[in-house]
Amino acid sequence: MSQEFIDIECNVAESSTEASPQTFTANELAERLSVSVRSVYGYANRIFEAWHWLPESEFRSNGIYTHRAFEAMQELKSCKNASEYAFKVARENHKPQQASKTSTSALSPIRHTEALETKLATIQKNTTALNLSVQDRISTIKDRITTEANRTKTNQTVLDELEAQQAIARGIEKGLKIFELEQQAAAATVEQLTLEKLQQL
Repeated sequence: MSQEFIDIECNVAESSTEASPQTFTANELAERLSVSVRSVYGYANRIFEAWHWLPESEFRSNGIYTHRAFEAMQELKSCKNASEYAFKVARENHKPQQASKTSTSALSPIRHTEALETKLATIQKNTTALNLSVQDRISTIKDRITTEANRTKTNQTVLDELEAQQAIARGIEKGLKIFELEQQAAAATVEQLTLEKLQQL
């Protein structure tokens, strides 16, 4: 059973030693290519397979991607077919195409690097989420403290008013007692004077 390849327009860069000094992180490539970071890792794996005779450092070193890797990913994305891209690269560079991925041992270093980069991205996301969570909690605590302070202030105002009313009530009560004593003294004096006058008659 023969397998036919559909010839698609796909500009594949030849194996040249010239390279731009510009480098990119996985996140920067994802933004430039308008894809996810996971897709960038997938593109990288397909490129390593297609350019299997070149060292990985031509495209990536310590998690940083070269300008050549960026151009290769653009070409791979425009092909929309990893097999066709690998076929084009092999044909135009007169190299044998790498066999299908049957040996996991050959790809384990790439997968290991991808796994580390994925973990790093996850840690960065979790750190950002944690910072946001802490900020939200601090903001909530500040709001709660402000609410409690306002409530305390309101309660203090009510207490002050109650104390003022109690002071007024005590003053009134004291005034009434003084008035009552004064009235009793006046009545006793009048009664005494009346008795003395009656005795003189």
